[in-house]
Parts: sequence; structure tokens; C-alpha cells
Amino acid sequence: MKALVTGVSGFVGRHLAQNLVDHGYEVWGASRGAPSFMLEGVHILKIDFYDKETITNVIEAVKPDVIFHLSGQSSVQYSWGHINETFQSNVMDAIGLFEAVKDSSIKSSVRIISIGSSEEYGLVKDLPIVEDADTNPGNPYGLSKLTLSKLILSYCSVYQINIIHARAFNHIGPGQALGFVTSDFANQLIKIELGKAEPVISVGDLSSKRDFTDVRDIVEAYRLLFEKGKSGEVYNVCSGKCVSIQDILTLLVSFSSKPIEVVIDKDKLRPNNVPEYYGSNGKLTEATGWTPSISLENSLRDIYMYWKERHLYITSEEVQLTLESQQI
Repeated sequence: MKALVTGVSGFVGRHLAQNLVDHGYEVWGASRGAPSFMLEGVHILKIDFYDKETITNVIEAVKPDVIFHLSGQSSVQYSWGHINETFQSNVMDAIGLFEAVKDSSIKSSVRIISIGSSEEYGLVKDLPIVEDADTNPGNPYGLSKLTLSKLILSYCSVYQINIIHARAFNHIGPGQALGFVTSDFANQLIKIELGKAEPVISVGDLSSKRDFTDVRDIVEAYRLLFEKGKSGEVYNVCSGKCVSIQDILTLLVSFSSKPIEVVIDKDKLRPNNVPEYYGSNGKLTEATGWTPSISLENSLRDIYMYWKERHLYITSEEVQLTLESQQI
């Protein structure tokens, strides 16, 4: 099987590419610029979603069996100050891809896995959240992804394009950038562990409960949706359980050898925060047999070690630069 992964240089894209390579796929990764990583077995292409001809040329050259469309703007916070950019990245770029597929020679044979978000649901009354729950996104990011999901229905029914929309809940895992709770906590703890910071960690509201799934389980679900999912359908990708931020922090702190003082930062408290939010993965499991395989503890330990290795690498680089400067 040939797979084309847009947004391959992102957090999820890198893990998905690895998963596909491990399962024998021929993998082509599309990126707006040069990716910051090299993965054996992945062919990298530059793509510009503003240019339909470029997209068409890529599709015709690769002739993929599946396109995983991960490219987009993925931050809720960023979306508030960059609404136009968010809709351009998450809606208009996807339209450019769909239009190119519609007019391509592989229209009838390729399947597209479109990546949505639990933010499409917004506030809901009933938990766990199922795919046919009412949608009322509370931010531009969620609204952009919901708009995408509605467009997909049109492309499936009007043009018979084979598209599945996956609504993923909270991702965690090694390699995730700062700005996400597990990375932020682990980064602060490693700085303390290495003597780079005082033994105090600054946090916001720890009582909120969310549905966390390791990114390596998330991308496994994406692959299985290509292989076994039904065109035109929406599938939640989630653990089906909720975990408090306090439990996340407690586990991460347990990996440290130093006593840690936890301080509440009022600037990090969000008004009207939803106390509990989790989804149902029943539809996904029934269709594909998928279940999460990586425990929360193992996922958090991998995140902790990722940040430890990152800081140790930076430290070793700093030492080397110092030695080199002394030799000049």
C-alpha cells in the first residue's frame, strides 16, 4: 500500500509515518517546508495547498491508496487570535486537496482520512460523547474542524470521494511541543531534576478531567480506519476514560528524585472550565477492533524521558560549544 501523509513533519505526522513504515507501507510525506527530522523509508515532498496544480502533480506522481490529511492549525488558543489563518489551514487547504483528488485519475481508488477534533462537539450534556451528539464548538479551531466535517459529507455524496473523518480527543506522547499540559509539566520537572530551576512547579486548574490517548495509539487507529472504516462516517478516536490533570501531575512527579512544591498560578486558571470531558470509542472499536494499548503511566514515562534526553542533549551541546570557544 502507498500512503501520502500531509503534515508529516508535525507531532502526529512523525508517529503516523513510523507506524505505516512498520506495517509495510510505502510512505510519502508532504510538508510545506523541509521537515526537521529524517525517517528511514519515508519519501519527503514539498506541497503548497494554495496551488492546485502542485497538489495534483503530487497525487498523480505518488498515486497513493490512502491520504492521511494531518496538515493544519491545531491550537485552540492560537485560533482565537488567528481566525483567518485557522480557517485557511483547516478548511480551505482541505478543499484544495479534495478538489485535486476529485479531478485526479485516482479519484475512485484513493481513500482520505481527514483529521478532526473533539473540539467540534463543544459543551455537551451527556457523557461519554458519541459521534451523533449535538455539535456546538466554542472556539474558532473547533468550528473550523466542524466545517470540514460538513464539507466531507458533500464531497462523499456529490462526488463519491471516499473520505473518513476522525475526531481525535486529547493526544499525548513523546515529541509533543510545549504548550500542552503533559509536555509543560515534564519540561518543568526535568529542569528541576537537572538543577536548572528551583524545585517549584507552576500549574493551573488540576481538577479538570480529560480523555487522554497516547499518540502511538491514535495513529494506529488512523491506519485501521483506512483499512476497515466506512466511507462518509465520523469516528471518535479516544480512550473512553477521563483522567484528572492532578493524576497526570502526580504520576509525572513520581518519576522525579527531588521533592517538588506545586504552586497554583492564577494566570493559568481558565474561566468556565469544563470539569469533565470524555468520548466513546465504541463505534471505532466495533469497526476496526482498535483499543488503546499504551497505559497512561507508560505514556507519561516516555514523555518524561523524552524531555530528559532533550535537556541532556542541549546541555552536552552547550558544554561542547564552551570547550570550542576556549580553544579559539
